[in-house]
Amino acid sequence: MAMIEHGSATTEWPESSLRLVRWTVVVGYGLALAAFVLAFVGSELRLASAAVDAFPVMVLVAVPPTLAMLSRPDRPLLLLPAGLTGLLGLFYVLSIWGWGLALLGVLWLVTYLQVAPAGHWLRKLAMLAVPLLFLAGTTMLWIHLDPVCEQRLRDRTVTDIDPTTRGFESGWVWETDTDSFSSSGTISGDVVYEACASDTRVLWESGAATLLAAGAVLLGWALAAPGFADKS
Repeated sequence: MAMIEHGSATTEWPESSLRLVRWTVVVGYGLALAAFVLAFVGSELRLASAAVDAFPVMVLVAVPPTLAMLSRPDRPLLLLPAGLTGLLGLFYVLSIWGWGLALLGVLWLVTYLQVAPAGHWLRKLAMLAVPLLFLAGTTMLWIHLDPVCEQRLRDRTVTDIDPTTRGFESGWVWETDTDSFSSSGTISGDVVYEACASDTRVLWESGAATLLAAGAVLLGWALAAPGFADKS
């Protein structure tokens, strides 16, 4: 059984809780890596577009396990935002990553109830800002539709074509009226392949999502610091 100091309180970590956190963190990072690999490999767009698409997904999926990892040895309060952000993984509707994160989130919340120190209510309330930042980061990935259509020629060059000619509409999600989805196919003539996506992540979306994810982790780390002035 491990002992940790948290401000003026000492909390005991059962060995089972330490093992649970350790293995769930490994599983969480595995989900993040798998999310990147599958999004990158599964993309039909050019490599640069695929990387911009996949990177922020990996970063956001990695937020909950990162919070859980940093919860030891002296920041047990980080298990609270780890669990809440894991549950918010369900925001990825019908996504295996969302369901996986939600399951891990439940386990982290259970562990939090076992090891969290008493009191510190102001800090616990402030921790709610961490999942809100995480939710803002996930929202960045879909709130603006940025369709892309590419054609690949016989000489292996790739050219962009106007996605509106394929029925894809660009703009904020509440302003668009399109039911187009990703499509691809073999074309005749010099064009041997065409790939379209109804929404891709552009640099500003990926950058904003990454910064919000980093902000969530840093805020949680600061609020859970043992020296943070909170005696309530």
